[in-house]
Amino acid sequence: MSKKTIKNLIVTLFFTLILSTTALADSNGTKIEKNVDGIKADLILSNDTVKTGDNNLTIKLYDEKGQPLQDADVKVIADMSGDSMDNMNMDNSKTEAVAFKSVNQKGEYTGTINFSDKGNWTLKISFTSKNQEKMANFDVKVINPGPNWFIIGGFLGAVVLIIIIAGILKNKKKASAV
Repeated sequence: MSKKTIKNLIVTLFFTLILSTTALADSNGTKIEKNVDGIKADLILSNDTVKTGDNNLTIKLYDEKGQPLQDADVKVIADMSGDSMDNMNMDNSKTEAVAFKSVNQKGEYTGTINFSDKGNWTLKISFTSKNQEKMANFDVKVINPGPNWFIIGGFLGAVVLIIIIAGILKNKKKASAV
């Protein structure tokens, strides 16, 4: 191989590894809307998919006039019924009530929910409005995240690059010794 070909190969592999992580960044998430007695409740997922483990969720609440509902007491319970075919334990999976915190004065409340199993879950969101407790249920499908093939591919590419460089240096050393 010529020096120019080797140099081009190394530069190409380097940029491929660097750019692969930025080109495949996560999206802005998903929004699910519900109306409960004139109150609009939006569930915003931080990603397009909900995965087992911790997930950051945002709840936005709006009153009948479309104004942000401030100072609400928001609690979320994630419940997976035992009849879900994806639930391998075949018992009810349920999280403790998680109190969501207000992040600003725009009716946004955030918190973290831990999903123990993959399958169909119901998020039971309870909140107070005008001293009345209201509840909205949101159905979400939780998947198993599995391995991150982009990171594994990046490491594999780096290993291949190291092997190629080592082979080239070894051949140069043999050629100079002759």
